[in-house]
Amino acid sequence: MSERQEIERAIGCYIEAMNTENPEIIPLAPDVELFGPMIPEPICGEAAVRQYLGETAPFIARMTLKKSVIENDSAAVFVEFEGLNGVIIESVYFFGLSDGRISHIQAYFDTRPLIKGEK
Repeated sequence: MSERQEIERAIGCYIEAMNTENPEIIPLAPDVELFGPMIPEPICGEAAVRQYLGETAPFIARMTLKKSVIENDSAAVFVEFEGLNGVIIESVYFFGLSDGRISHIQAYFDTRPLIKGEK
């Protein structure tokens, strides 16, 4: 499998995991780090990241891949996710991979619609 295919597979697993509330299917590196606008401090380590994703996935009605830009062992992924309250958020995730496993996740999105509950 090429490096690009490994990245596409890992991203696909991430999106599927969020849609099915099953973070166990994501290929995470043991030392993975997760950063995001709703996280005051980075979440570090496979178990802690899986736990966080498992706790947040139930609040996402769906996550849809819109576009991805892949270069070497990194990807910028544009997604749209819909919360259970119908709020739709456009987001970009930056993924870093090592040996076919996600080692870095950085999410960016506007938190105001979540706080306001607007559609």
